[in-house]
Amino acid sequence: MDISFKIENEVFNVRTSAFIRHNDEVLVCVHKDKDYCSLPGGRVKLNESSSKALVRELKEELNYDIREEELKIVRIVENFFTYKDGRVFHEYLFIYELAIDDSIYNGDFKNLENENITMNWMREEAFILYNVKPGICKGIVADNSLKHIILNEKAND
Repeated sequence: MDISFKIENEVFNVRTSAFIRHNDEVLVCVHKDKDYCSLPGGRVKLNESSSKALVRELKEELNYDIREEELKIVRIVENFFTYKDGRVFHEYLFIYELAIDDSIYNGDFKNLENENITMNWMREEAFILYNVKPGICKGIVADNSLKHIILNEKAND
């Protein structure tokens, strides 16, 4: 069971994502029906650590076989935002960095779980300029030290 629940118009989520690097490129999810991209990952399940959840999500979405030891936590984000449909989110997001070598790198490809998402490699200088959600993940390009960030993008706050 995912750690996610809804009370009226408000949603609470616990998510995990990967800042995957190959040389000077970053892997992003390009959504067919959205005007932004995001990092690969997903929801954490009850009684599952954020790193174990990410290993599972990367296997499901990308068919990557990675070990938890390969992940480096770089951001813990308390994210408050209002989605365009009016839902108000309170989300805990754990972002891990993963550097991959040529044995895993496979160019752009479709997300295995969602046909509306294409996985694209983006050069770091383009990634910084692109509309990426949440935008604070762009800072990982220059500074991959661990940071705890409280991000409040709720309407009317």
